[in-house]
Amino acid sequence: MRILIAIMVLLVLTGCDRSRDLPDCKNVKSSEDYGNFLVNPTTGFAQHVSGTLWYRCMAGQSFRGKKCLGKPLELTLSEAESYLRDFSRKSGEKWRLPTKDEFEEILETTCDNPPLNPNVFPGVAVKNFWLSDRPWLENARFGCSIFLFQGSTSCRQAVQLHQPVLMVRD
Repeated sequence: MRILIAIMVLLVLTGCDRSRDLPDCKNVKSSEDYGNFLVNPTTGFAQHVSGTLWYRCMAGQSFRGKKCLGKPLELTLSEAESYLRDFSRKSGEKWRLPTKDEFEEILETTCDNPPLNPNVFPGVAVKNFWLSDRPWLENARFGCSIFLFQGSTSCRQAVQLHQPVLMVRD
């Protein structure tokens, strides 16, 4: 019985290990490697092969000469949605939070910290980013986000937390 308990404890502990020994993406991508993206060098837009059009900088920043300038905003979920409505109105294009699936299809599998191509998304922080997905139980106190160290998602983020935003065009 003790051996069975020891084996179960060992399985539980090793099952919780999420560490992967991957290099930082900024250290492994050549400066001209845009991966699965078509990048417009002047507008700050990048289109994934899936067709999703991404803004290359975090909300609050502007794209200039391969860099994102300005201070990125960290917003509550309702502030993020309000920001996107304003951004859409001013740009004449509809922008929104990405879905979990859209974010997961752009994640790099051979590197992390963050697991995004640094040539497509320069200077993106390793933080939780808001997603448009909603928790399964539709609890208004929680929203979904993705943590950009290795790309794990959670729908137990308090909507009052201040987190950065990446945007996709609708």
